[in-house]
Amino acid sequence: MAEDPGISKERLKRLARLDRRKVREELGLRLIEGCRLVEEALVAGAVAEVFARADAADGWRVRAGDEVPVHAVATHDLERLADVRTPQEVVAIGPLPVLAAAAAILESARRVLVLDAVQDPGNVGGLARTARALGVDGLLVTAGTADLSSPKVLRASAGALFHLPAGLLDDATTLPLLAATHGHALVVPVVAGGRDLREVSAPERFAIVAGNEGAGTSLASGDALRVTIPMKNGADSLNVGAAFAAILGRWL
Repeated sequence: MAEDPGISKERLKRLARLDRRKVREELGLRLIEGCRLVEEALVAGAVAEVFARADAADGWRVRAGDEVPVHAVATHDLERLADVRTPQEVVAIGPLPVLAAAAAILESARRVLVLDAVQDPGNVGGLARTARALGVDGLLVTAGTADLSSPKVLRASAGALFHLPAGLLDDATTLPLLAATHGHALVVPVVAGGRDLREVSAPERFAIVAGNEGAGTSLASGDALRVTIPMKNGADSLNVGAAFAAILGRWL
């Protein structure tokens, strides 16, 4: 199939800057790249336009349906749009997600993951992916957490962020009261000194906090349920993703 003549080079150049948060916020758009992510975003209704390599465009028109335009573009233009060095056959753009109020997430979700200034995009996306797979149905983020619309976060989430309702905890100090108001136990994993995870049953409703990679979290109140994962062979800590997989997997 020939390239789509309706896509100007200037527009492609502008969209190629969606790896920058400022540009995403200016345009109100995020970049979605790779076959799996675009498919997940289409299912979630989170795609505005698709840009596919010319030889793959017809197949993506079938996937996208009549309401989402699919543009055939040259390989070098696809490479300009994508955040990765060697892109797959397709990228898409979609509107930025609207983060709900923290109270709304806690009211509707039974199991909530709270990301407190988690800065590494891979950790943020990986935690979202693990959380969704292991039964979490709501996500809260505080200021300082990596941008959920970042291409690196989206890739690491493997599409989970298109399906996991997310909210902004704009005043972190309110979390203990908000959690209690909506019937959630506030759960804070700690390296040592908490209750042995093997002896703790999953609360009916909980908000579990993942803290900053270096500084930890300041969100634990006196009533928080602190849990510790027992470790062997001299290990004294786990990667944040592995730790939450262990906790959530036990409570699945």
